[in-house]
Amino acid sequence: MNRSILGRIKVSSSRIFIFFGGAILLIIVLAVILGFDWGGVRQPIAFNHKIHAENDLECLDCHPYYKEHASSGKPTLETCLSCHEEPLGESKEEGKLIEYIKSGEEIDWERLYRVPEDVYFSHRMHVIIGKIECNICHGDIGESSRPPSKPLKITMNKCMKCHEEKEADNDCIACHK
Repeated sequence: MNRSILGRIKVSSSRIFIFFGGAILLIIVLAVILGFDWGGVRQPIAFNHKIHAENDLECLDCHPYYKEHASSGKPTLETCLSCHEEPLGESKEEGKLIEYIKSGEEIDWERLYRVPEDVYFSHRMHVIIGKIECNICHGDIGESSRPPSKPLKITMNKCMKCHEEKEADNDCIACHK
């Protein structure tokens, strides 16, 4: 009699495991299908770099602080206004921009590129003094029609390789605080 009870417990526990395992798998699949936010970057406007590049805008037209600051800066509403005071098309994303313009509220762009906290990176040093083109570090972002879904990391190996090629200082204290 004890053996039949143990047999039932084994069958019951394996059925429970299968049931809960299947339920968890179903939740994960639904989350992926429905586009659950897994901690990625969500821009207020799905900015289309490609269409702006096709209209002869350059990176530095919208990211103007590269000459004076470590950061190249995020585009301001004033920058967008220079072309978009009136709608240029009928896209949903431009409609969002027009709403920002009407309200006068700055667009809260999320950072796309991240360097570790202990790294000091200066766009001025690289773009002005080093004469490095934006795409060397930022890749083909100018060809993208949608923002990346997660922050993009700049790796130390890529930096070190570039510094070697340009014969720039590769000493730790040159970049690390």
